[in-house]
Amino acid sequence: MTKVAAVQLTQVPTQATEPPAPGTLALVTPGGELDQRAVAALDHLLRDLKQRRASGLALHSPGRVPAIPPGIRTLAQRLQLPLLVTTADSEWAGINEDLQQQRALIAERQVEQLEALLNALPSQLANPEAASRIVRWLSEALEADVAAGSHERGVFTAAPESQSNLARSLVGGDSAAGADEAEHTQLVQILGADDGALLAVASRRAFESTAGKLIRHAAKLLGLCEQARLEHEAARSAVLAPRAVHQAATQLLFGGEVLKAQVIAGLISPALMDTDLVRVRIIDTGGQARDPHLQWCLQHMGRRSLVSPCPGKDQHIIVVTPTRADTEVQSDLDQLISARQGLAMGVSTPYPLDAAGAGYAEAAHAVLVAAHAPERVAVGAEPKIAPLLPRNKAWAWAQGLLAPLLKPEHKLLLQTLPTGLSYKPIEASKALGIHRNTLRGRLSRAGSLLGLELNSVNNRILLLLAFNILALPAPDDFTLEPAPDFAELIVAAGDTVQEWAERRLRKLHSDPQNRDLLTTVCAWLENDLSIPATAQALGVSDPTVRNHIKAASKQLGMDTNAREIGVHDTDVVTIADVGIAAFLVTGRPMLGRRQYAQSSAAG
Repeated sequence: MTKVAAVQLTQVPTQATEPPAPGTLALVTPGGELDQRAVAALDHLLRDLKQRRASGLALHSPGRVPAIPPGIRTLAQRLQLPLLVTTADSEWAGINEDLQQQRALIAERQVEQLEALLNALPSQLANPEAASRIVRWLSEALEADVAAGSHERGVFTAAPESQSNLARSLVGGDSAAGADEAEHTQLVQILGADDGALLAVASRRAFESTAGKLIRHAAKLLGLCEQARLEHEAARSAVLAPRAVHQAATQLLFGGEVLKAQVIAGLISPALMDTDLVRVRIIDTGGQARDPHLQWCLQHMGRRSLVSPCPGKDQHIIVVTPTRADTEVQSDLDQLISARQGLAMGVSTPYPLDAAGAGYAEAAHAVLVAAHAPERVAVGAEPKIAPLLPRNKAWAWAQGLLAPLLKPEHKLLLQTLPTGLSYKPIEASKALGIHRNTLRGRLSRAGSLLGLELNSVNNRILLLLAFNILALPAPDDFTLEPAPDFAELIVAAGDTVQEWAERRLRKLHSDPQNRDLLTTVCAWLENDLSIPATAQALGVSDPTVRNHIKAASKQLGMDTNAREIGVHDTDVVTIADVGIAAFLVTGRPMLGRRQYAQSSAAG
């Protein structure tokens, strides 16, 4: 009820100078018994009041209770219009002022409640439940349908939550039917939202004069919720998915720590690495600054792929993509390569998640090929030899070679060895975050346990091959068997590895200057990568050996300039591949002939 209006029973309502407004309680004083004419007037008045959406009809009969004809009572019930009788002999003149004061008091109490709600919300404004609580409160306070939403997000909260909510269609609902049914609506923009979100209130009856204030107050609160939501999303993007998280997940994945990598990747996007197969891409930025291209990749595909700067090569960007997103990512990166001059990209074939490191090695070789391809993109390259070896025998051989370090108490030595064998001491210690003396001590201890001279390139090649084998998924039917020697392992592999070796070295046979690069490479490997010793063995000058090795490195894709470390991103691993290939093609260096340490320690 919004007001009380006195109506003369003899007055025809449609001819009144000020017809009762919606929500009005009509007050009639009959002045005597209700005769037939008065009953007819009451009948007409009830019907007219219903059409005008009045609150009800009150019959004022001071001092006595008038007899209400049954037909009038029945009509009021059928119209669902309250019919009241009052015998109070009181002054009605100031009742509307009293009503206004009462409504103002109620509104003040509602505002106080809303402000109390505000005081309870700041710590959880970013939670969607905060907005829902505000909308539910407003719906209850106004006894109306309330919804908040935008055309971009649709309805993000509503009260009541059912589809019959009349306000839903006003803020991005699926249908406009509700707007037609609602006779009274209010729309208020939610300031603070970034997509033009609105707060809508809809009702079949008129709003009280204080409703607007409550709606605007609620809209302000929802604006705070929107600001908190946007800030939370920005903070989550900045904190939970920085380059460091991408890089950590990538390195864990390449290191074989699949479960840990999946957990870390989940901070970037849920289930990002919940996949069976991934494809690895390496983007070579050439002489350009890497950071702008890295930032572009993070912005455009950072929630579909792991994007990481390569820790060992300042010009490389690594992108690891689950196969479900591969088509979109490939399209984006093809556009990047074609639009920006000087970039090249190597792409691996799909690899199981636990063999992503092998995918990296393939992409690393492919990117070298891409640098000379017209389209600057190369897909697939020769794989490493480890996946080509018979898995059971390869595992038995690798475990036999590394057996002294496979005990739990030597886990630290086992983790140190791949990096320590792949780089010079200063670079390896930097990558491991330890002092050079600590690295030297660990390598010495590992060599003693293995009984091998770790300064020998032959031994390093064999050990790195063993690590590559054990990094592959274990064979399903693996059974412990006597470890074969290296020659037996190669024989068991058959022609596949011989074909691999010949493909790996074939470019050395087409040197434009007709230099015997393969002979120089074999001598270089046999002399533990020493330029002077190689020159002396070949009877040539040091510069000649350097030029030959530089040319061979370019032909074979060996990067001898990497300054930092990643277990699956090292130049010596590539050199180890070349050493194995050279042994298979020429018999040099003699990899089966291990060089043993002068003294060994018991495990």
